[in-house]
Amino acid sequence: MTAFRLSVLLPALASVGLLAGSALAHAPPGAPGPQPDGMHGRPGPGGMLPPFPPGITLTEAQKAQVHKIFSQGHEEMKARHEKLKALRDKIRTALSVEGDLDRTLLADLTKQESDLHVQEAQARLETQEKLHDILTPEQRRQANTTMEKIRSLHDQLDAIMGHPPEDGPPPAP
Repeated sequence: MTAFRLSVLLPALASVGLLAGSALAHAPPGAPGPQPDGMHGRPGPGGMLPPFPPGITLTEAQKAQVHKIFSQGHEEMKARHEKLKALRDKIRTALSVEGDLDRTLLADLTKQESDLHVQEAQARLETQEKLHDILTPEQRRQANTTMEKIRSLHDQLDAIMGHPPEDGPPPAP
């Protein structure tokens, strides 16, 4: 296996191992197997990873707050994505006209698209702030400690595996 493939495979396997270990650690004795930490039987909101690092156990009230945050955020995100889709359709239409382009219209549509991207970034930050505020100081310390350990493991893997060359194709197997 080439160095490039190993450099992709090992961090992925390490992440899967961390998540699987976390799921096993959270399962009560006699449970039928790893239980997802997310809502609706998925690993997290929208199939994403849980919003907190492994080992953080939330109270039922905290879980309800997380659910509420993601439900509200999902609706807002869905509305923004619909607006983005409509803007991109307008841009496509404006670019496909015969003759001269209406550059003023294109600039306005592009500005609107940029504004929606800024709103998306702000919404993500607001969500992270709300999630931060849900945790107790002890849970935050535990999360920070876990994240430092994960970063350290990634740094160790990078040191061992190195990075593939950026200026050429990966070495042949």
